[in-house]
Formats: sequence, structure tokens, C-alpha cells
Amino acid sequence: MSNIMSIGLSGLQAAQIGIATAGENISNSSTAGYTVESAVFNESSGQSTSNGYLGGGVTTATVQRAYSQYLTTAVNNAQSANSSYTASYTLATQLSNLVGSPTSGIASSITSFFSGLQTVSNSPSDTSARQSALSNAQTLADQINSAAEQYSAMRQSVNTQLTSAVSQINSYTQQIAKLNTQIQTASASGQQPNQLLDERDQAVANLSQLVGTQVVQGSSGYSVFLSNGQPLVVSGQSYNLGTAPSDTNPSELTVTWQGLNGASAAQQGTAQTLTSAALQGGTVGGLVSFVSNTLDPAESQLGAIATSFAAQVNQQNELGLNLSGGQGGALFTVGNPVVTASSKNTDTTSMSVTLTNPTQPPTDNFQLSYASGTYTLTDTTTNSVVGTDPGTTSPFTLGGFSITPSGTPADGDVFAIQPTAGALSSFAVATTDPSAIAAATPVLVSAATTNAGTGVVSQGTVSSGYSTSSTPLTLTYTAASSGSGGTLTGFPDGTQVQITTPGSSTPTTVTIDASNPGVNYDPSTGATLTVIGATDSSGGTTNNVSFTLNGTPSTGDSFTIAANTSGTQDGRNALALANLTSSTSYTGTQTLTSAYSNYVNTIGNNASQLNAQATSQQSLVTQLTAQQQSVQGVNLDEEAASLLQYQQLYQANSKVIQTAASLFQTLIGIFQ
Repeated sequence: MSNIMSIGLSGLQAAQIGIATAGENISNSSTAGYTVESAVFNESSGQSTSNGYLGGGVTTATVQRAYSQYLTTAVNNAQSANSSYTASYTLATQLSNLVGSPTSGIASSITSFFSGLQTVSNSPSDTSARQSALSNAQTLADQINSAAEQYSAMRQSVNTQLTSAVSQINSYTQQIAKLNTQIQTASASGQQPNQLLDERDQAVANLSQLVGTQVVQGSSGYSVFLSNGQPLVVSGQSYNLGTAPSDTNPSELTVTWQGLNGASAAQQGTAQTLTSAALQGGTVGGLVSFVSNTLDPAESQLGAIATSFAAQVNQQNELGLNLSGGQGGALFTVGNPVVTASSKNTDTTSMSVTLTNPTQPPTDNFQLSYASGTYTLTDTTTNSVVGTDPGTTSPFTLGGFSITPSGTPADGDVFAIQPTAGALSSFAVATTDPSAIAAATPVLVSAATTNAGTGVVSQGTVSSGYSTSSTPLTLTYTAASSGSGGTLTGFPDGTQVQITTPGSSTPTTVTIDASNPGVNYDPSTGATLTVIGATDSSGGTTNNVSFTLNGTPSTGDSFTIAANTSGTQDGRNALALANLTSSTSYTGTQTLTSAYSNYVNTIGNNASQLNAQATSQQSLVTQLTAQQQSVQGVNLDEEAASLLQYQQLYQANSKVIQTAASLFQTLIGIFQ
């Protein structure tokens, strides 16, 4: 009787555990991170009798989770990538919205500035036209400065998000380490603590959304590592991350590995700066990727446009005469490259750096290092060495930079160079005086009114390093005695004349002397002539002056190169300034306005690409999550069926007990 009774009781207990497990599943069907559980039953040990082994009922071996490590890892990795794309896309969209359209904002202001100069060229003595042009210049400067503030605000937003994410990462790693210890203690009884296991897996899932990790399961629990193998959790110990100003840009934060949680500063040692390779995936990876792949390049590109714009306008204005008849000066100012000494440098030497060709500034970032008496310049964007220099002269030129050290650095010292990082915030109008616009060209080339031929000359232009003599230089044309063509004479001995014919980019240089007193001219093609070093008898020099001659002069026709003495009515240099809008000096292939349009389009394209990646990754997350939930999730229909099954089991075992009790009563009745 007792055997039948114990069998029935074991069945009742198993049914109760089954009902409790199903109830637990139903109650937690919406709980994040919950893994469906099921009771595992084993047949109890039998009893040997002469009639064979008689069963001893049922034993509940354990309550196990339907856990798939493969699917959980796949979901975590997919979610980590999705969080990265989402973080980058969100910020890239904000940047794209701030930048606006390729034809508005800064682009519109550039166009307005050049249009104002066009008006000045038509009325060079009109002060109101000049003032309007300066007002347009100030509007452009204000918009560029506003762009600098927007970039600074976005960088601060990234810093705030990065700090918050790192704090959350430390919280989760400490939680995982604590759970490792609790699970190991609870498992000593031989049963797995499912609730703690679920809690740990959920903490890992949350951690994966913040940063990409690798999880290794061992006898002492989970070990969690960053993409580069740096540990975050090992058994019951966690390791903290932190943030610190970047060595290359103090306004940006970098993520650092600070060592064992709870250890003293001396035990932790120096925090290690983590590279982007260590921070793949998760919100942190997305933030780091956005800064390095979108924010910094975009700011550098716009800074390069602003730097080139200021340089081109200033150079052209310096080739003209202002309203007072003096040489023009700079209309805009822009800061030099930003140089940041590494915090690890052992010497206090600083570097002053300027661009050798500010009309075509680089958009990459660089690092200047010093070792064994040699400076090495490395392009950190492409990770390629640009060149080396012993630095025996000061300043020395390396890779498009003029570099002036304040002293001799120590071996191993490095300096980050950002060519245009400060251009946006430092961009400003250099003058408030409308007469400072150098509208006139300092040279005037003219044909004599008595000329009989059809030869026509342009009024002339000058280039950097020009000079004009107070004594006019008169050139006389002599036609060839036979055939076409002729010779221009009148150049002082020692003068170099560069002749460029249409369709040719390579000039022919002629040096004037007794054996070669003039330059040949072909009326069928025309030519552009550049006069270099023409020193006359009074000691005056005409240098770097160019003019174009077309048509067929007659013998004796003359042309005069003279200093411009009627600058208030001359707007040729203002027109040259206005024509910079179509100049390709920025990159050799792009105009300033097209470069700005490309800048805006690049940001928009980056945002669109990140959106596509985020959308695709979210679809993968959805698919993998569905697969995981089909294994680990609660199916309410199945649980309802299980409840019915266990209810019937309970009722059947109750009947067994009832039968055993009835038999026992019958047996007792026999003896009464």
C-alpha cells in the first residue's frame, strides 16, 4: 500500500512542479530577458522483487531553461551593430539638417559676396557699393562662425552621450561580475539558478547594445572582452572604462580602459586610450565612428573651403589698388593649423605651423613625431608617412607645412596637426573700411592712338611679387620683311618675357639681350606675354606683369606698359575678385561653390547610407530575435496545453492515492 501511495504522491509533486513551471512561464511571458523553463522528470529508482523491479514513481530532476547560446550570441551581435548604425545615423541626420541645402546658407553667402564685388567692379568709386560688399562679407563670416558653433555643439553632444554610455557600461560589467559570483555559489547545490542566469544574460544583452563584446563562458561564469581582447569581466572581477580628452583634439573625448574596478589609482596605473578598433559596435562604437568618419572630416572639409576662400580673396586683393591708391591687403583672416602636443610628451617644446599653400589646404589630419634628430610627418587619416626632415633650419618645410619649433623636442615626442580645425571659429572680416577693397589693377597696358594696325592689347594683369615702374615701358612692333609675323622690341636688356599661345599651357621664355632684342609675335594666334624683371634706365622695374596681344599690328605701332594712375575709376581687380567664384584653385578641379555643394552632398549621402545600413541591420535583428524567441520565448498556447496536461496528471495521481487509501480501508475492515 505504501508503495502505491508513494508513487501517487511523487506524481502529485511532479504535477505541482509542472503547473508551477507553466505558471511561471505565463507570468513572465512579457518579461524582458526571460527564458522559457520546463520541468525535467526522471523515473524513480525501482525496487527489486521476486516478481521483477517495481517502479518507485517519478522524480523531478531539474527545471531547465530552453537556452540557445548560439542564437543569443547572434542576436547580441546583431543588436550591437544595429545600435552602432542607429547612433551614427541619428547624429549624421542632425548634421545634415544643420548644414541644409547645397544652395542655401554659406553657399548663398559666398554667391552674394562675389555678386557684391561684381557691383564694385562696375562702380569702383561708389562707397555704398563697397560697403554693401563688406556687409556681405560679414554675413558670410557670421554664417561660417555659426557653423563652428554647430560643430562644437554636436561634439559636446557626442561627449555627453559617450560619458553616459561609459557609465552604463561600467554598471553592467559590475552587475555581470556580481552575478557570476552569485551563480557560482548557487550552483554548488547542483541546480542551476535560472533567475540569476536570465538576469546575467539580460545584462550582457544590454551591454552589447552599448559596445561590441565577445563573451566566453567558463566554469567560473562569463568572461566579457572588447573587440581588441581588452577584458571587461573575468569571473567575479570587472574592469572599468572612462573618458579623457583626446591627445589630438582636446575638445573631443576618447574612451579609456582604467583597469580593475575597486583598485587604487596606483594599482590601476595609467589609463589606456582605446582605439576605434577596440570600440566596434554598440552606441559607443557608433559615436566614435560618427566623430572619426563624419563629424571630423566634414568640419575639416568646410574649414578647408573657408581657408581656401580667404587665401584666394586675400591674394587677389593684394594684387590691386585700394581707393586711396595703395596696395590692397587682406580682406579676411583665418587661423593657422591647430597643433596639439601629446600629453605623453616629456619636453615642453611647442610647434608653430602655417600652410605653404593655403589656397589648397589638406583636409586630412597629421602627426609630427621626433626621434633621433629627425622629424617625421605622418598622415593619420591614411596612415601613411608624408616625409622626414632633420629640422636643421627654422622654419623647415614638410608636407605642405612651414614648421617652426620653439626648441628641440625630446625623442618620442609627437604633435597632432589639424590643418583647418580652427578655421571656422577664427574666420573673420579683416577690415571695416570699404575703401580697403582693392578694385583697381596697378598696371595699365594701352595701344597708341596713332597705331595703324589691328593689334589690340588687354589692359594687363599682375601676379604675386609684381612691381610697376613710374616710367612707362614702350614696346614697338616691327613686321617681318617677308611672310607673316613680326617682332616686339623695347624691353630692357636682362628682361625675361614668357610667351604663351592659345591652347598651350607651357610658356616659351625669351631673355632680352643684344643678340635677342625682341620677341617674335604671330598675329594668326595671338599671345599672352608676361614681363619679368624689366629694369629701365631710371632704375624702375616692371615685374610679373602680363597682357594679351591679338590682331595684326603695323610696323611702328607701339604699346605702353605703365603704372595705373586712375585707380578710382578702374574695377578690373574687383572683377577678378568676383571671378573667383568660378576659379578652380581650391582643388585644381573644383570651384569654391561646387566644393561647398560637394561638402553638403557628402554629409547627406553619409546620412542616407547610414540609414540604409541601420534599416537593413534592424531587419536582421528582427529575424534573429524571432528565431531566438521560437526557442527561448514563452508560447502561451503551449503553456495552456501544458497546464491542462499537468492538471490531468494531478487528477490522475490523486485517483491513484484515492485508490490506495480505499484498498487500505478495505484491508482494515477485514480485521474489524
